[in-house]
Amino acid sequence: MRLARILCLAILSVFAILQPARAAEDGQRVILVLDASGSMRAKIDGKSKMDIAKEVVGKIVTNWKPEDELGLIAYGHRQKGSCDDIEVLSEPGPLDGAAFMAKVNGLSPKGKTPMTAAVKMAAESLQYTEKKATVILVSDGIETCGLDPCSVAEELKSTGVNLTVHTVGFGLDDPAAAGQLKCLAEKTGGISIVASNADELEKALTKTVEVTETQTAPPEPAPPGITMKGHVWLAGNVELANPFTQPSWDIRKATTDGSDGEVVSSDYAVDLKKNLAPGDYVADVSVSYARVKVPFTVTAGKVADVEVVLNAGILNATGMLDEKTPANSSGISWEVVLPSGDHLATSYDVTPKMLLNQGSYTLVLDLGEAKASMPFTITAGKETNLTLILGAGQAEISALFSDKGPAASKDMTFEVHQAVADSDGQHPRITTSYDALARIFLPAGHYLFTADSGYAHAEMEGDVTAAQTSKITFNLNAGYLNVKAASASSFDIFSSTKDISGEAQRIGTEYGTEFNKPFNAGVYHVKAYDGAGTVLGEKDIEVKAGQRTEQTIP
Repeated sequence: MRLARILCLAILSVFAILQPARAAEDGQRVILVLDASGSMRAKIDGKSKMDIAKEVVGKIVTNWKPEDELGLIAYGHRQKGSCDDIEVLSEPGPLDGAAFMAKVNGLSPKGKTPMTAAVKMAAESLQYTEKKATVILVSDGIETCGLDPCSVAEELKSTGVNLTVHTVGFGLDDPAAAGQLKCLAEKTGGISIVASNADELEKALTKTVEVTETQTAPPEPAPPGITMKGHVWLAGNVELANPFTQPSWDIRKATTDGSDGEVVSSDYAVDLKKNLAPGDYVADVSVSYARVKVPFTVTAGKVADVEVVLNAGILNATGMLDEKTPANSSGISWEVVLPSGDHLATSYDVTPKMLLNQGSYTLVLDLGEAKASMPFTITAGKETNLTLILGAGQAEISALFSDKGPAASKDMTFEVHQAVADSDGQHPRITTSYDALARIFLPAGHYLFTADSGYAHAEMEGDVTAAQTSKITFNLNAGYLNVKAASASSFDIFSSTKDISGEAQRIGTEYGTEFNKPFNAGVYHVKAYDGAGTVLGEKDIEVKAGQRTEQTIP
């Protein structure tokens, strides 16, 4: 249960960030954006991610401050495969806890992950261009609908009055997903917590305490007129050219220990003119992923000229499936890693163009489960062009109930495993998809694929070839079984055959007065029980491939 508890603490700690801000204003305006995509059905310590989220949100609602407004947006909860499945379930306003939780508890994970569009919708619902607003995103996966979280976050921050986005990741096994969540938060001044990273959780809680305790003195009034002029250069006397024409300036008060001081001004410009009070400052300037800090002093009666040289170069990157075929999928991600191994930058563009400070790096390309990496060096004022070859193809996975159909289109789970068993005889899982037509990029090779729907299960091996689409079509050899019993509380399903000791294998248990699930073709023994555990009746029932079987007990 450790990871489940960490997930709960992660969400709770993000909500705790809101409390210190009350020193500045009486109430907060917040929208919770909740991931209800298909992957939220996955379980942690026996409990689905969706159920964990519902439990934690319930605790938040119970302790919500009456002076704060709260709204709710969910995505992926109504239909599969749609990037438009985003719904405002509750507009921001005074909280009705019971009504709010009824909407949360009614969510059922189904679809895709349009989290970036959902965050943008939340900001608009909060009228972020007119008022201070906070968005809290809870997500367990990567953006699957084509928007760039970093670009949208920058747009929201530049057009908003005071918008902050905090993000919580649920046990992410995809570093690109964690990078997206982190970028959404950092670009808007929020925090990002990934539950699998205890250190980041600790840092977030520490930051909350610091914000609570920090007191800032009122700024010294500035004299009339311009007291500081700044200009940004790419390198030496090399001008900063398109597409990097809007450097971000954070002018901070200088500190004695060299730490980041209070931000007194934030602007976007190549040439900057400001009216600053006399004192010592640091210009914290960034463009794309290049950053430099330049100290300067404003003296009464003089204009401080601040020349900022990024000492940076441009990285152009291209990904290939093989030596001839471009990797142009929307699911692509690029990561720039420092020599220390620390993450520096993430891009989700097919052919990214990044500005980086001069130095040595490693570029990592991810597409689905395929990965390639290459060390490289950036020279100030120059362009570096890199091509990474994934050696990957796409597995297109689907299933039929029989060799003649129909197609299995509901509640499918496909898994990809290593074809070669380990020392324990197990085939390690590589990835999982909940789409009825799963498209997964994999390194070229031989794999074991599995398909599950209800109690139906099938396995098959297959090959993936670089730069090609390999169709993996399962014959589940299964049908639907619908059993009803008017007074039933539960059903036990057994195999019709018994082992040497005379025991039949238990297939599963269903609750309620009926169940309707896929089963592999065969004969099953079904028992119906009332609430006291008394057997109401039992029956052997045959399930035929590609057909529906309906039975009533007794």
